[in-house]
Amino acid sequence: MAEREGWKMRHPSRKVKHLSSKFGIKIVKMNQVHKGVYRVVSAKGKHYCLKRMLYPTVRIRWIDKTLEKLKQSGFKRIAWRDRNRRSGKLLYVKRTPGSPPYLLTPWVEGRWPSPESKQDMRDCGVFLAEFHIAGRKVATPKKGRLNMIGKWPGVFSHQFGTIRRKIFKARKNKFRRPLDRLLQEYGGEIMSRAREALHILKNSKYREACRKAGKTGSLVHGDGGPTNFIVTPKGLYLIDFETLRHDLRAYDLYRILHNSCKDHNWDFEIAKAILDGYQSVSKLNSTDFELMKVWLRFPRGIFKLLARYERSGNKSALERQLRDLIAEDRKKDAFLEQLDRYGRGE
Repeated sequence: MAEREGWKMRHPSRKVKHLSSKFGIKIVKMNQVHKGVYRVVSAKGKHYCLKRMLYPTVRIRWIDKTLEKLKQSGFKRIAWRDRNRRSGKLLYVKRTPGSPPYLLTPWVEGRWPSPESKQDMRDCGVFLAEFHIAGRKVATPKKGRLNMIGKWPGVFSHQFGTIRRKIFKARKNKFRRPLDRLLQEYGGEIMSRAREALHILKNSKYREACRKAGKTGSLVHGDGGPTNFIVTPKGLYLIDFETLRHDLRAYDLYRILHNSCKDHNWDFEIAKAILDGYQSVSKLNSTDFELMKVWLRFPRGIFKLLARYERSGNKSALERQLRDLIAEDRKKDAFLEQLDRYGRGE
């Protein structure tokens, strides 16, 4: 993780001291970065990231074994435990037997790449392509593996069905609730975008791409973006691997484009820099661009919001967020047209 201005270290909490001691590390300072994520400093001045992992331990072990193989293959610029050091002897610890596991990884000093810097974004594209090439050479364990090859048509069909049922339910309720009235106003638009994405997927060469990729396709990070790359004097480092999986490389490219552009008004120049960097190492084909468009066009954020609405304790916040997501999807229209032209080489 990167240095951020304004962060203040404080005396470690009892919980953090207890967890760190299980790794054999005496902690003298800490800073809570996010919920369940801490930057900690040992008595010897070493900096680490202590992070809660809300995943089954079998998956955490798969991630660990896969990243170890990746490092052994020569791709070393990843923030993960060093098994040869005392702090890396244990993969994870728990505060109590039934509590979530925590990992301790090296804290990478540096900064986040800026979407406002074309060079930073180009470097991210280059690094992601190198990661994909290295990942294809690694034979990963089967146990605990998340493999999405060939599964996306089923995933999108399920998500489309959920959106459609929510809109139907709003109509059945005669649009009494605030969410229902929002779906009355925007439901047609949401469904139109979802259908467009499904149409592109159906007419794409997705199945053929999966066959060519084999059973495991590419090893992908799963959530690439400015906050998961760190710029250091030695080059870029990759962090936060809980989304590591097997998939087509287009999924990783979709994630990095989404995460880099969503807070910058969907400026295509950011995407162009990333794609130019990627293609300087590994050329993309028309199917890659079709599938990036599918993931970018389908209203996945709206699906997730609707799926959790009923059990939410703050429904008014989700209603406001729905309006924001609809506005964001509208901003993508021009972006996707530019992506089409870029993919055609125009």
